[in-house]
Amino acid sequence: MAIGTNATITFWGTQDQIDDGTTATVANNAMSEASSTWTNDDDAPFAQFVLECQFDTTFPTVGSIDLYCRPLNVQSTNDPLAPTTSNLVFYVGSFPIPFAGIAADNNFFTVIPKAELPGFQTSQEYEFYFHNNASGQTIGVDWNLWVTPFTYGPHP
Repeated sequence: MAIGTNATITFWGTQDQIDDGTTATVANNAMSEASSTWTNDDDAPFAQFVLECQFDTTFPTVGSIDLYCRPLNVQSTNDPLAPTTSNLVFYVGSFPIPFAGIAADNNFFTVIPKAELPGFQTSQEYEFYFHNNASGQTIGVDWNLWVTPFTYGPHP
């Protein structure tokens, strides 16, 4: 069946790799900046995030890897505070951890399929932060983070 005119479809922006280039380890219960500044040039209200990472010693059986953002320049050049473990604002979503079948030091991919982006202006800029939330393990240095903005609209 063909998609009809004016049916709602998804419009995808360009996927960007947004890790900060340092990809330092992230200890258990720690918060770490996960990206350099990313600009939502498409002004898309939603995004999909892909994380490639590994755990250093053993694979966790509990916990999550949570993603937070910090929108920049929300009032002229003023920014809200960056997320910390005691300031968990602008929650984006949690990356599912596959709790079985992967050995430590093996990379795995996990996805936040749909997250709403807080926007305060056109071409909103963001920083993203990981919270290694009670996994009991350290996220290794070989991680990468990608974002793909998207929106919905009528099929032509």
